[in-house]
Amino acid sequence: MMTSLDVDVAQPRFADLGGYRMAYREWGDASATQTVILVHGITSSALSWVRVAPRLAAQARVIAVDLRGHGDSDKPPTGYRLADQADEVAGLCAALNLGQVAVIGHSWGGVIALLLAARGTLPIRRLVLEDPAIGERVLTPEQATQRQGARDMFASSVGLSHDAAEALARPNLALGWTEQDVAGKIDAAMKGSRAAVEAVFDENGAWDLADRFKDLRCATLLVRAEVARGGIVGAEAVAAAQANPLVRVVTIPAADHNIHRGQYDAFMAEVEPFLASGDS
Repeated sequence: MMTSLDVDVAQPRFADLGGYRMAYREWGDASATQTVILVHGITSSALSWVRVAPRLAAQARVIAVDLRGHGDSDKPPTGYRLADQADEVAGLCAALNLGQVAVIGHSWGGVIALLLAARGTLPIRRLVLEDPAIGERVLTPEQATQRQGARDMFASSVGLSHDAAEALARPNLALGWTEQDVAGKIDAAMKGSRAAVEAVFDENGAWDLADRFKDLRCATLLVRAEVARGGIVGAEAVAAAQANPLVRVVTIPAADHNIHRGQYDAFMAEVEPFLASGDS
């Protein structure tokens, strides 16, 4: 069964960031008073947000990025450290002359968003972290083996033919995804670079950004799934987040790691009022 995106899905645009071409998609009115930046997870793309972005665009300018090695962005062999990725998101904001923004990041994109906000160099009004890949500073031998397996599994899920990508994505319909979500994932699986995904793991080693929660100076919503259902934010990371009074933690009971796709309504019910609320 062929799956395609609606013809009115925002088309990719491009920004030259010092010789590196970063792709992004944009929804909403460019003159809106609020701007929301969406940062996808590993092996996904701006089309991860194919339902979230148009809905948020009713009240804001919405910009969804394609991270390096993903979607329509360039795919160089190096430059995949978390710090590099945060620099590129900040660079896009500067290239588009954006002022204060809200940032939503999922998984790998969530930890990039956390690092970006913790630096304090980009004016962020609201931060949403969706099951962010906080990481582990020191890995046990068992965790190291699991990490290698995750690296290989993620890398093997990109650079696929359409048929292979569709076969991999279509079962997610049973998890609450829509045809649009599936189409976006197919596009990402075809365009993503296996070498780039491997480089994310190889260049970062064992990362742990739980200690960066204390550096946040903006109102932050941490939306997580239960670990038993595939969530990746454990008790220690939750405790670190809750130690900062600016961070509110919400667990979506029925969600797996892909909360905004599998539990879209519950995700939006938390995120929309949070973005609309006044400054803390």
